[in-house]
Amino acid sequence: MKKLSLLFCLLSLAGYAQSTKSVLFLGNSYTYYNDLPGQLSDIASSKGDVLIRDQNTPGGKSLSGHTNDLVSIDKIKQGGWDFVVLQDQSQRPSLSPNSVATNSLRYAEELSDTIYKYSPCGQPLFFMTWGRKNGDASNCASYPPVCTYAGMQARLRSSYIIMGQENNAPVSPVGAVWRDFRSTNPTVELYSPDESHPSLNGSYLAACTFYASIYHKSPMGAWKPAAMTSNVALSIQTQAHNTVFDSLSVWRIDTAVVPPSGTSYINRSTSSTQTDFAFYAADSLRLDSVIWNFGNGTNALGFSVIGSYTASGSYEVVSEHWKKCVRSVDTLIIPFFSQSIGEDAANTFSIYPNPSTGKVSVETYLNGIIRYNLYSLDGKHIKNGVVENESIDISDLISGEYILLLEVNDQFFRQKIWKK
Repeated sequence: MKKLSLLFCLLSLAGYAQSTKSVLFLGNSYTYYNDLPGQLSDIASSKGDVLIRDQNTPGGKSLSGHTNDLVSIDKIKQGGWDFVVLQDQSQRPSLSPNSVATNSLRYAEELSDTIYKYSPCGQPLFFMTWGRKNGDASNCASYPPVCTYAGMQARLRSSYIIMGQENNAPVSPVGAVWRDFRSTNPTVELYSPDESHPSLNGSYLAACTFYASIYHKSPMGAWKPAAMTSNVALSIQTQAHNTVFDSLSVWRIDTAVVPPSGTSYINRSTSSTQTDFAFYAADSLRLDSVIWNFGNGTNALGFSVIGSYTASGSYEVVSEHWKKCVRSVDTLIIPFFSQSIGEDAANTFSIYPNPSTGKVSVETYLNGIIRYNLYSLDGKHIKNGVVENESIDISDLISGEYILLLEVNDQFFRQKIWKK
């Protein structure tokens, strides 16, 4: 399943706005009760943020229903959404795994593909709903796990997390916050009299959870409905904050403003004419793609790639790390020495003392300016300059092993040195 149009994102060169989010809600009465999107907008405004929103939330609508709803599809195709919230019918994701696969997961994937196509810099956001107050009586006989609230909630949690995993998307864990709040605040009613739909308290809990999930900020101290006491509001805000931010990896919520960038490499193989290096991007689970420039006119795309070198020199390897349309860059310096050129300085230079605590003397019979570059063993460039007075000062380095690259008259030589 294609998750991202890389070309579109490369052209967009646009990151997520930090305070303004555009969100489309596709759900049903669990979303429109007590105007959940409106409450989220009021919370965002009270915290100095902006919510641009739209919705299609007919009563009883399922994910499969939204795939065939021209209104829903047309709204997705408008594009430019930071998030499209997907909420299934309240019972379907709580049923057996086979039933969920047939009636929910396939439609979650279909909608996600459409969202990624028309909003390649945005993503789906799955709305984990809550179990019914005393379980699902209508499905209890055929599927006993939903006979209780706890059993139904566990199935909902599992199904929505799977939707997030399968579609490379975050989950707004409303149901998990609901469960935690219910256990610590049993006297605060989250349900309407039908024991399924949310009360004003329940919708506010959902709105606070969405605020934390979308804006990556705490809802504590935010706007509250006039009919709600300050104590109840603070309790709900606190629980939303705790449950969301305590388990970000579980909900697949990435709060990083820019994608992770660390890279590493190893010398993979060497022949008489070529050396191959394997390059790796760090934390690839939080990246969509990595683009590599090996500094020798060649490029590659991937989380782990091979770069090949034939001529001695110092190469700057640049990796671009993409998360949606946000970019970060990392740079490695690769000191490479072809076997066709003398690579061991010991036969040409006298380098002493080695190890050293301060200055390293560099003497040679060659005439010409001696330039040096110093690297850590993982290829990070440490310092460079011209060898003056036949010495290099390494007193500012931490103790360890380094690679010293020496250049004289377009010839390159290397030697390991140690700092005590």
